Amino acid sequence: MQEAQVVVAGAGPVGLLTALGLARAGVDVTVLDAAPAIEPRPYDMGYDWALMPGLADLGLLEEMCQVGLVARSRCLKVLSTGERIVLDLEVLADEVRYPFDVHVPPHVLALLVNARLAEHPQVRLEWNTRLTDVQQDTEGITVTTETPEGARTLRASWLVGADGAHSQVRRSLGLGFPGMTWPKRFVAADIRFDLAAMGFSPTSWQVDPEDSALIAQVDSTGLWRFAYAENRLLPEESISDRLPAVLKAALPDGADPLLESRVAFRVHERLADSFRVGRVVLAGDAAHVTNPTRAMGMTCGVFDAFALTGALAAVVHGEADHIALDRYAQGRRRVFQESASPLSAQTMRLLFHSENVARFNDGIEHCRRMAADPDLLRDHLRDSEELRG
Repeated sequence: MQEAQVVVAGAGPVGLLTALGLARAGVDVTVLDAAPAIEPRPYDMGYDWALMPGLADLGLLEEMCQVGLVARSRCLKVLSTGERIVLDLEVLADEVRYPFDVHVPPHVLALLVNARLAEHPQVRLEWNTRLTDVQQDTEGITVTTETPEGARTLRASWLVGADGAHSQVRRSLGLGFPGMTWPKRFVAADIRFDLAAMGFSPTSWQVDPEDSALIAQVDSTGLWRFAYAENRLLPEESISDRLPAVLKAALPDGADPLLESRVAFRVHERLADSFRVGRVVLAGDAAHVTNPTRAMGMTCGVFDAFALTGALAAVVHGEADHIALDRYAQGRRRVFQESASPLSAQTMRLLFHSENVARFNDGIEHCRRMAADPDLLRDHLRDSEELRG
C-alpha cells in the first residue's frame, strides 16, 4: 500500500493541470490513469482567452503558444452564401493581457505538463492503473486499482476525481449524474485539407440550418477537425459511408480531403449531484458535461482545476478548514448550472436544432451586429469570464 497526500484520478487536461498546481504548492500527488501512456485522444483542444492568465501562472502559456496555434479571431461562415463573419478577439486588447485563444491537442499538453511534473519529486504518474473502488473514513481514502501486475491499493488524505464523464470515482460515491442527452450524435473527423484557403480561421463555425459544423485547426501541419451532428438513431457502423457526403457539401467541387481519423460521441448536458463527498472532490467532466459548441466544458473544467488547486492545497497544509472545499464544490456547481450549460445549450440549439429558420436567421444577424460593434462583441466574449466564478 502506497500513501500520498492527494490522489488524482485521470490524466486528462483537468487532472494534469490540477496535479501541476498542487505540486507547485508543495503537495505530494499521485496521478492514476488507465491508459498505458500518453496517447492522442479526441478531446477538446481549444483554450479560451479567459484561461490564459491561469495557464501563465502555471508556467505553461509560453510553451503552449510555441507548440500550439494562437487564434486571434473566431469566424462564422454561412454555408449557403460563403459570407464570413469575423469576431476579432483584439477588441479585448485594451482590457486583458492575452486577447487570444490557444489550440493544443490533449496529448501535446500532457507532454508539456509531464515535463513540469518531473521537476517535482513528490509527484508520481502511474499509467496502466485503473481505479475500481473508493472507500473513505475519517482519516483518509483507500483507493483500489487494477494494474497489469494485479490489484493494488493506495492510501491518501484526499482524492480528486477528474476521470471523465464515465467517472468511476463518481460512481463509487453513488452520486447521480442527472441531465439530458441531445438527440444528435457528434462526429469529429480529422482531415488534411487547406480550410484556411476557404476562409476558415483556426476557430470557426460553418452555419447552416441543415449542415452546421464546428471547424478547428489542430496544428500547423495542415490537420483540421471537422465536427458535425447527425441523428443519433442512424447506425453508428455506417458513419464512414455518410461522411463523404457531409464533407462534399462543405468543400469545393472536386475536393479530396485526406481523412486521418474520426470519432463519434453522444452529447449530454449533465451535472453531478454534488462535487464533494467527504474527502473526495470532483472536477471537469467527472462533475459536469455539456455540448462542445463553444468549448465551455473545457473552459469550465480548467477553471475547476485552478479553483480546486488553491482550496485543496490550503486544506492539505492546514491553512484552511475543510469548508473551503465545500465552497469550491458549491461554487463550481453553480457556475456550470447557471452559466456554462445554458450558454452552451443556446449555441447548440442555434447551430444544430434550427427547425425555426427565422430564429436561426436572427442568430446570424446578431453575430453580424457583434462583428460590427466592439462593445457588443466584448460583452459576448466576456461570457467566458462567467465560468471563472
